[in-house]
Amino acid sequence: MTVHPVGDAHPYFPLDLHLPEYVPMQVDFDYILGVFFTAVLVVFAATWWLSGRYSHLTRGERVMSCWFMVTGLIHFVIEGWVVAKADFYKDASGNYLSDTWKEYSKADSRYASRDSFIISMEAVTAFLWGPLCPLLVWGILTAKPWRYALMLVVSVGQIYGDVLYYGTCYLEGFIHSRPEALYFWFYFVIINAIWIVVPFCCVVHAWGKISKAVAAGSGSGRKPKKA
Repeated sequence: MTVHPVGDAHPYFPLDLHLPEYVPMQVDFDYILGVFFTAVLVVFAATWWLSGRYSHLTRGERVMSCWFMVTGLIHFVIEGWVVAKADFYKDASGNYLSDTWKEYSKADSRYASRDSFIISMEAVTAFLWGPLCPLLVWGILTAKPWRYALMLVVSVGQIYGDVLYYGTCYLEGFIHSRPEALYFWFYFVIINAIWIVVPFCCVVHAWGKISKAVAAGSGSGRKPKKA
């Protein structure tokens, strides 16, 4: 881990963004990504192992359990940090979470400038969807009857937040993102798109299960009784 000196200028767009007392990242980029992807793999593997102890689960349900555990921790821990730590860009301690947001803010400087929409959206994501995701994992593992309804709610919420996130950036002309491919295409476009594609698959799955259960419970398809 390499420690970098404190500087005054910031790397964010627009370049005239006012961030007094900005402190550059204190750790390397590869360290941030290494810790993040290692943590994701560990949580995914642990959930996969745990889900294997429940014989009623299909492979798809096990994968969804892993997804919701990983995304729940990302929401609560990482996104919760940016909501709680208003001045993360001033942090000179080398705190991993603060430096993670210093890096991601190159893709969207609204996190550093405390944009009201971003912080409100992240607060809902972190402190509502975050805790509900592990609850949903427990519901999937133990086959609770409410698991599909909760899956639908959480997944729609994730898609809705992401669509608004993209939409507000588009309407503002993408002025908050650096133009380099790493920051715009990988961080901003590809990484965030995961929270549209995967939740959409979960919505389709939950919709099918709920529709099938309702049809079975209401006797759909039966011939009406004669008067």
